[in-house]
Amino acid sequence: MGNLSLRADLYRAIDLVMTSADVLPRTFHGVPGAAELLGGHGGGSTAERYVLNVTRSLYANASGRFPLEAAGVRNALAALGQGLAELPVGSCHSYLRRLVLATLVRVQLRIQVPGMPPRDAELAAQLRFSPDTDVLIFRIYRILYAKYRQGAAAKGAIEFLHISKSGGTSMCTVADANGCTAESTTNFGNCMVRRFDDRPRWVSATAHNETAPLDGWRWYYRYLVRRGERTCEYRDEFMHRKHFTFYSNEFAVHGGLDDRSYWANGTSTGTAAGADPSAAAAAAAGAAAGSAPGPTYASAHVCSQFLNVILLRHPLSRLVSHIKWIMKVYRTEYGKRHEDFFRGRDAAWWRRFAPAAVDNYNMRLLLGEGVYYAPIGSLGAAHLAAARLVLLAYDVVLLLEAPDVDELWLKQALGWRVGLRSASARVAGAHRSTAEMMPPDLDTLVKANENDVLLYNFAAAVHQIDGVMFAAMAAAGIRPYHAYEALDPKDQWVGRRVKCGFVTRRQQFLVAMNEDPKSYERSYNGSFPRVLSPDERVRGAAAEVAAALAAAGANVQPDGSVAAAGGGGSSDDDDAEDEGKAGSGGGSGTGRRRQRRRSAARRRLIEGAEGDVEQAEGRAHERAAVESAAAGERGVSGGGGGAVGRGGAAGGGGPG
Repeated sequence: MGNLSLRADLYRAIDLVMTSADVLPRTFHGVPGAAELLGGHGGGSTAERYVLNVTRSLYANASGRFPLEAAGVRNALAALGQGLAELPVGSCHSYLRRLVLATLVRVQLRIQVPGMPPRDAELAAQLRFSPDTDVLIFRIYRILYAKYRQGAAAKGAIEFLHISKSGGTSMCTVADANGCTAESTTNFGNCMVRRFDDRPRWVSATAHNETAPLDGWRWYYRYLVRRGERTCEYRDEFMHRKHFTFYSNEFAVHGGLDDRSYWANGTSTGTAAGADPSAAAAAAAGAAAGSAPGPTYASAHVCSQFLNVILLRHPLSRLVSHIKWIMKVYRTEYGKRHEDFFRGRDAAWWRRFAPAAVDNYNMRLLLGEGVYYAPIGSLGAAHLAAARLVLLAYDVVLLLEAPDVDELWLKQALGWRVGLRSASARVAGAHRSTAEMMPPDLDTLVKANENDVLLYNFAAAVHQIDGVMFAAMAAAGIRPYHAYEALDPKDQWVGRRVKCGFVTRRQQFLVAMNEDPKSYERSYNGSFPRVLSPDERVRGAAAEVAAALAAAGANVQPDGSVAAAGGGGSSDDDDAEDEGKAGSGGGSGTGRRRQRRRSAARRRLIEGAEGDVEQAEGRAHERAAVESAAAGERGVSGGGGGAVGRGGAAGGGGPG
């Protein structure tokens, strides 16, 4: 750490980590109680509170605010090791682990960096050359790593936040190679679970229609389409029932809804969607006291039931790649016409066309759906501070640019044997016209993403802090698990032995601690509230989107409904089988299975690989548009009666 600038950046990041325990409860006061966003930050068990207090005392000694006390440092290190050994099994303790690691980094920098006053330099030398110091610090690393692996094993599955154009598709491919089970690992499925509705929302159909007429519903016209809210409990039960160990979320973290009455009333657009009673009570109490509603991100959270993993790419590289990727998608859909559609479009146009994608995309994803749809340019310092806290909730923070992401992180943090270098990622390519079609004032978009850059810099510091523990384990020759080194990453069947790494090894990591693996099996015997239908997920601001889609023309029936191409098919999301009692499965009976096979075949004919959800949502938009036009809310000149499917209307226009 001879570079003073880098050292100062790391010090600032460490200070931010150390203050997280104090600001978490105030920032995320709307989090559902069951989400346990604050779990492991030091406010839980007696052991957690003890570790937090010892860590703070040690940090005060090492931060330079007080004279260095060699004996006090050694005593605190010994006490810290004892306290960590008593932490409960079943959590990765993401917050508390980083508080401890940040403090240890500060201690080591304090005793290693020259230029201290003579008295402090003498005491630092005593600590630096004392074998006890290294032994005590390594013991802490060893205990933290053991607790981390046990927590990962108790969780049983991974939720991966897939930030678009940040290596997420490669991560899905590598998860498959490492034996993780997912609903689909194809380029279309991309390790997402369809019924979770975590697909990306990039393009505004309204902005598209202002540039060129729409030609039906496309999978990327999802901006302003609300997610069918799935609680963490619902996701956990579904993943366990289906024996899935990995899924990707390419939208936003959970909660953070912009409809504040959702938490207060347990409803959103008039439909129950899994509101938490404790959050509703808190919201009601605040309303009764006359307090102003807090920010929407106050309810944003990750699911503590999963091992939460995030992979970040430098925001400016991601921004350029995302713009190019959208162009490539349009080129695939529309051919040469896409060139006229994108040529000469400036930054202001892109802000209307793909608002979130070009304006601090990482921050928006980390703060939930409400912030994702927040106006362009509205994210400030408070949002940045909150996003940093959510980032600390992730058990594993990966950087796409990190040179050791394979050998250190996927190995020591996930227990995987096959690395990212083996994956063939989807890239935007270097089509000859892409450079010509980039916005001429791209620098304007770059400058607007400064907060995302600051967030990335903090993530890099967290990555460094975590890496101290993982690197210490690797240097000591501690294997992720028994027989790990015998696994050959080039063996095409290696995934059968890796089995997704830590999350499937309850027997190994929990039994070794005299823990009963069955005690960590979570069961849900209640009823899950009904999930929003595609019609109900059309947000209030999407009336213009619906009208724009109707401009392409729709096959309107006498009753006002919109018929689908190919003779129809169910217009509902595939959620009906999961309404009601948890664990009920997906129905039974030969007739129902035969009907599902026919429905699946019909969907493949109509929509290809995207499934029936996009079709249902498209019809939802168009029905809303028909009703809106009938009421005179907006005049729409309808096109032909094109049939709607994944490929759009039969006689639609598209770009150009």
